[in-house]
Amino acid sequence: MLTKGAKEALALGQGGTYSLSRDALKHQIWDTRFFTAATINDATFFTQSIGAPWRVGLKTKNETNLSDSGKLPNGQTFLAVRMGIALISAFPYTGLNAADVAQSFINVVQSSVFEIRIAGREFDFQIHGRQFLPSLAINGDNGSVVASTHRVGDMIASGWVNLNPAPIFIDQLVSFNVAMLFNNPDTNVQLTLQQGLSILAGYYSTMQVTLEGFLTRAK
Repeated sequence: MLTKGAKEALALGQGGTYSLSRDALKHQIWDTRFFTAATINDATFFTQSIGAPWRVGLKTKNETNLSDSGKLPNGQTFLAVRMGIALISAFPYTGLNAADVAQSFINVVQSSVFEIRIAGREFDFQIHGRQFLPSLAINGDNGSVVASTHRVGDMIASGWVNLNPAPIFIDQLVSFNVAMLFNNPDTNVQLTLQQGLSILAGYYSTMQVTLEGFLTRAK
C-alpha cells in the first residue's frame, strides 16, 4: 500500500501526460562535474545528457542518468525531496596522501553555493556548500605520510540535505538545473583553492550532485 505522502506525490504527477496509467517509484537523478587544474569556475549540473562530451570521451550513465539534456522526458515527473553532493576520486593505491584530496574537496565545497533552478524562476532552493559538511570539517596531514591524521569533523554529516517541507516538483519537458557558484574574494584563499584543484584534477576527481525523490512514469 502506498503511504498518504506517496499518494499525494503521485497525484502531483498525474497531469499533463498521455496516459492515466503510471509507475511510481523512488528514484535518484545525478550528474557530475570534473575539475581542471588551478581553474576556479562555476558549474551547471543536469544540462547535458548521456553521450555528451566528457573530460576524455562521452558521458555514460556513470556520469549522469539523464537521457534528455536539462529536462525529464515526456511522460515523467519527479518530486525531489533530498539533495546530496559527493566526491568521486580515482585515488591510486600508491597515492601520496588521501587527506590532501579530501581537504581539497572540502575547500571547494566551503567556497560554493548551490541552487536548484527551474526554468523561469531565480531559484527554488539555495544552500551554502558548508551545510553539506560537518560543523568542523578538517582532513589534514602533519607533514608525514606515515603519521598523517584523518579527521572527519566533530559532528556527523552525510552530504545530504532534506528539501522538506518544500519539496521541488519537476514536470516533464521543463528545463531545470543545479548551479554551483564557486569562488572566493580572498586572494589567499584563491591560491589554496587553486592548489587543491590541481590535486583533484591529478587524481581525476569529480563532484556528483544527486536529487533523490519520487518518480512517476507513464506506461
